[in-house]
Amino acid sequence: MKRRGRRRAERPTTSPVPASGAETVRRTRRGPALAVLAAVLVAGGLADRRAGPDATLSADAISSQVPVAAPASARSSAWYCPGVPVSGALGEGSVVVANAGGRRLTGTVTVFPDRGESRRTPIAVGPSSRTSVRLTDVVSSPFASALIELDGGEAVAEAVVAGALGDSVSPCASSASASWYFAEGVTTRDASEVLLALNPFPDDAVVDVVFSTEEGIVSPQALTGLLVRGQALTSINVGDFVQRRESVSISLVARTGRLVVGRVQTFDGSVGRKGISVGLGAAALGPVWYFPEGMVGDGQSERFHVYNPGRTEAQVEMSLALESGEAEPLRLTVPRESRLTVVAAEESRIPRGVAHAVTVRSLEGPEVVVERTIDGAAPSLRTGVSIALGARLPARRWATAAGASDDTVDQWVVVQNPGERPASVTLSVLADGSPLLVGTAIVVPPGKRRAFHVNTSLKRATAPVLVVSSEAVIVERDLYRVKGLGLGMGAAIPLR
Repeated sequence: MKRRGRRRAERPTTSPVPASGAETVRRTRRGPALAVLAAVLVAGGLADRRAGPDATLSADAISSQVPVAAPASARSSAWYCPGVPVSGALGEGSVVVANAGGRRLTGTVTVFPDRGESRRTPIAVGPSSRTSVRLTDVVSSPFASALIELDGGEAVAEAVVAGALGDSVSPCASSASASWYFAEGVTTRDASEVLLALNPFPDDAVVDVVFSTEEGIVSPQALTGLLVRGQALTSINVGDFVQRRESVSISLVARTGRLVVGRVQTFDGSVGRKGISVGLGAAALGPVWYFPEGMVGDGQSERFHVYNPGRTEAQVEMSLALESGEAEPLRLTVPRESRLTVVAAEESRIPRGVAHAVTVRSLEGPEVVVERTIDGAAPSLRTGVSIALGARLPARRWATAAGASDDTVDQWVVVQNPGERPASVTLSVLADGSPLLVGTAIVVPPGKRRAFHVNTSLKRATAPVLVVSSEAVIVERDLYRVKGLGLGMGAAIPLR
């Protein structure tokens, strides 16, 4: 396919267990506990601050499609972590839970391997604290997913992997969905892409998987009407169905049932890129996607992938909020059933060395899914691979579970204000029962972004963060391995 200009279009349930270690889970007819009613999710801090075509979805609709923590008043909550490597060459996987509330939470973690029986283990996390579960301590398998069930709200959960290919972090999902989408994906000879489909419910699901590549649409017979068994994890090696493709966008839609789907993308370094990225898919298409962090510099590349799985072309706008200066937005046309990639370094209106936030907004036609890829290599001090889904829901409170701010990990928190009024923002670290304020409050002007560097104020081996704002904002947490591969970049999780 020919490339035109700087932008490229590519065609196409468990019950609690005693605190005595892990035990095998037999299938039952009881599904995971409901995290919270959708009507409750939209109150007390979540705000839909979009205009024009963005107003077609209310905050309650969006909150059912993105990770959102249950409120403090919730009697139970659940998090679905769709999958990471358990151990071995791809790294060691864990799930991390942070409690931003004021009381101790207890519950269970059910681990679903892609080979073997599910097992569960108890979990407890104190107020303003965090805890983690290493998956290799519970199961033995190439990949595994987890269901976290707690006896209250105000908790967030993330999946983490660390190893020779670097570090990566992904939010877990707070609800299941009948559809999942991925804009980015690569199956070239130096790359591997694996989908991990978790069905935490007793009933089986039946799904159709469609790939959109630079050479067209691929609908493998083996993935049409694919059975995803209940209370089990199914892994799909994308390279078995679309070999040696530079761009692979994916739609996975269930005929029956609901599930949670994640992706593990790796690059072995034999061609250039080296690193690992784990990520949760998009549970729905959307009219607006926010990315608070962005930078083009020596050794660091930035690309935005806009995926349109619809039957007609989509018109979208990419607007830029520069740390200093102004830039005109980009107007893009995304062909039907295709992906358009914008390479930031090839756009003259995106200056090198100037931090920026990006908002991608649908103007006409189908809604889309947008992911950002950042690659880091020498001479950049930040090395590895990050593939991050854009955020969709502004909120006044955000939290993360994983993270550190010490001599090995550099942690930044970036705040984007998409509203019309200045936002006063404070950052705290959840530190073993007592939130520790990081620096002083900062003001983020309307339409701008500002960054906190956690390490300059606080050095801790574990540093989950809590962000509180006077206005609804978007928050991204970025983790950089000081020496070695590791780009753990992506949106934080909204709180009530």
